[in-house]
This record gives sequence, C-alpha cells and structure tokens, in this order.
Amino acid sequence: MSAFVNVLMCTYNGEKYIRQQLDSILSQSYRDFCIYVRDDGSTDATVGIVRDYEKGNPGKVVLVESPNHLGYPDCFWDVLARCPKADFYAFSDQDDVWHEDKLSRAVESLQKENATARPLLYIHDYDNCNGNLDLISHHVLGSTDILNDYSVLYYTYASGFCMVIDNTMRDMLLSLNLIGKSMYHDELCIWLSHFHGDILYDDSVLTKYRRHESTVTEYGNGVMTLISNWLRREIFGPEFGYKCKRIRTFLKLEKNLMNDDGFGLVGKQGMSKRVMRDWYLLSGGKRNLYRYFARLFYPMRLRPSVGGEVALRLMFLMNRKG
Repeated sequence: MSAFVNVLMCTYNGEKYIRQQLDSILSQSYRDFCIYVRDDGSTDATVGIVRDYEKGNPGKVVLVESPNHLGYPDCFWDVLARCPKADFYAFSDQDDVWHEDKLSRAVESLQKENATARPLLYIHDYDNCNGNLDLISHHVLGSTDILNDYSVLYYTYASGFCMVIDNTMRDMLLSLNLIGKSMYHDELCIWLSHFHGDILYDDSVLTKYRRHESTVTEYGNGVMTLISNWLRREIFGPEFGYKCKRIRTFLKLEKNLMNDDGFGLVGKQGMSKRVMRDWYLLSGGKRNLYRYFARLFYPMRLRPSVGGEVALRLMFLMNRKG
C-alpha cells in the first residue's frame, strides 16, 4: 500500500531560493505527497511565489493561511497541527535542494518499521553547500550507536531538514501543545524517538543544505566560523541558557508521557527517574554548591568531540543555566 507524505515548509522572506527548493521537492521520484507551506509574515515576494506554485501544482502545493507571526520553532508546530493526517511528515527548509529519491528512501525505511506502533524518526546524511550550492563539506551523521540517554542531551545528532517522522510521532508531538514552549523540532524529535521510539539512520546524501549570508542558523561554514558562533552565542550570548531551559521544559513534557507506574504511554519505557534527575542536574536546576560541583565534574561523557566536551564543561564552570 502506498503511503502519503506531508512535506512541511515554513517560509520567511525566502524569495531568493524557494523556487529551487519547491522544484526539487516537486521532482521527487516518490509521487504521493503534498507540500504544506506556512509563511510567517514575509515582506518580500515569497507568498506570491508559493501561490503561483499552488495554482500550477494543484494537490501538490498548499499555502496554509497563517495570520499570526510565530517565529521559529512555533511555525513548524503550527503547520504540523494544521495539515491533514498523513502516513509520514517531512520537515523542509525554504532554501535547500532535495535529492530526487529523498522521499522514496524515507518511505521505504519507515514502512519497514511502521508496524511497531512506536514513534519513528528517519534521518539521513547531507552536503553543506554555499549559496550557489557549491560543496563545502559532506556531513556524516554516523551510526546511532553513539546515542545514549546522556549523549543526546547536549548534542543535537541531526537537523530538522533531514528528518521524516511517522504519524505516531506526530500524534505524540501534538499531544504536548508545543506552541509557546520554545522547543526546537529537531531536538525534540530526537529526544522523543530515543526514549519512546526508534531512530532510523540512512547514510545516503539526500539534501544540499544551503549555507549563505542570510541564513538564520550558521553551521557548516568552517571551523573558525563555528568557534566564532560558539563564542558569540554561548559564551557572550544566551543560547546555552536557552538550551538549559528547553531541557527543563522537556522534563515536564516527559512526565506527561509517563503513566503512574513510570512507563511510557507510547512506545518504549521512556525516561527513567534516574535519568530525569541527572538531566535536571545537568541543566543547572536548583543551584547550590554541591550541585555546582556535581554538574562540573559529572563523570559521564556528554559530547562526542573533545572540543565539544571542553566547551560544555566551560559552560558548567561559568555556572550557566538559563
């Protein structure tokens, strides 16, 4: 039986590249899909471009009316809630380019596991490219074996543009009423699939991830840029504090997914009480001198790279918690 895929795209002043992205999705070898585009208040020609595609591709492109500016990540939660039910849901940026077999590979992988009734998350490798789609680097996510209850905490294994989820995951996400909670869709999907479902990794390169001067996020532009962004955002900025707040918000959400016996209402067991306590400690909750040192010298490795681990311990040393 053929599965239907909803492709979910949020746009904001994306007139420069959105045609390439829409064209790449409309050229997919897998044909049972519809693109739902939610514009978040663009002041350029983005909405007009999407309307033209909607008229020219009936049943394949739908502009979701969105009078309110929500920003990221709530724009994704809104379009996820307002699109009709499908078998699978693929998140899309407005300025990347998809390989023609992206959806076919995602559907094939997800259908093999879909009988489990656990929430599923499919992810794939990608190429970092500049504004002209010239290759910067090939990004290999690597085996999910590196993921455990602690390595998923401060390390976002994959980004939203290379994710496809099933309907069980969508139902779980919608049950959490996420608008206004500032929960990133890629981060949350990883956490939920780790504790309640399964992550399906495909080492195929299926997206050209465009990095350019106006992109909101700035990963994949070289080591010096990454260091500069880390200093600006985490050492001298609020990003690490926001991360700690999201961890504590997730712990509250996780409790809503557990029954009175401490087992997950959906999928696998869920987060144990011990892991919950450790995550709360590592997020900087309930600060005192003992907890400060317990966090600083926490004995388990939390990030896969040495540099990332050193950076994290520096944030602990500075007692950042949000």
